[in-house]
Amino acid sequence: MEYQIPQGQEKYDFVQSKFTEIAQKYDLFNDLITQGFHRHWKNQVVDKAQLSPGDKAVDLCCGTGDITERLAKKVGTQGQVVGLDFSIGMLQVARSRDPEGNCLFLQGDAMKLPFASASLDAVTVGFGLRNLVRIEDCFAEVLRVLKPGGRFISLDMGKVKVPVAKSVFRLYFSQVVPKVGKLLYPGQEMFDYFPASAEKYPSQEALKDMLEQQGFETVSFTNYHLGSTVIHQSFKPI
Repeated sequence: MEYQIPQGQEKYDFVQSKFTEIAQKYDLFNDLITQGFHRHWKNQVVDKAQLSPGDKAVDLCCGTGDITERLAKKVGTQGQVVGLDFSIGMLQVARSRDPEGNCLFLQGDAMKLPFASASLDAVTVGFGLRNLVRIEDCFAEVLRVLKPGGRFISLDMGKVKVPVAKSVFRLYFSQVVPKVGKLLYPGQEMFDYFPASAEKYPSQEALKDMLEQQGFETVSFTNYHLGSTVIHQSFKPI
C-alpha cells in the first residue's frame, strides 16, 4: 500500500515529533544515503548565499545545524546567523555541535518567521521545504524578511529526467533509503515518509515558477546527480 503523507495540521504535528525522534542519528543517516555528498551540496548552498563578514542570515529547517555552522564562518564574529527549526530534538543536537555559541538556534515555524522585515542578507533551507504544509507561505515570509537584493537558497530533492536513471533513483529512494533508515531506527515511520514526500515535491521547473510567482527574481537552479538533488538560487528585487 502506498504511504500516505499527512496533511494540514496532522503534517504539522507529524514533522515536529518525528524529526525529534530521529535527531540523534540524522547526520549518520544523511552520510549513508548520500555517500557523504550532502556535505558538498551544503557547501554549494553557502557559496550561493554570497555572504560577507558582518552579514545576517537565517537557516530555515536547520536540523542539526550543518548549513547554519557553515554560514556562521562566512559572516564572522561581526555577523549573525540564526538556525530555525520546528523540532526540539534537532535543535538540541545543533546546539551541542556549537559549544562556542557562534550561531543562535531558535524553535520556530518557517511559514511564520520571527524576524523584522528587510532585515536579512540571505535565507537558506536544506531539505526542508517539502516538510511544510504550504511552501508558498514560506516564500512570502522569506521575501518579507530579506533586504532588497537579498538571496534565498534552497537545497532539496529534484526530478531525474533521463528514463533509465529515473527508474534507478526511484528504486533507490523507495526501497534502499527506508531500509537504511530502519536499520538505525527500527520501525520508524519517518523513513517511509522521506521518499513519499520527495515524490510529491515540485520539480525543479515548478519550484522555479513558484518562486517567480511569489516575487523573486533572477531565479535559477543547479542540478546534481542527474537532477536527483537540486539547489535553487533566487533574489529579492532591489
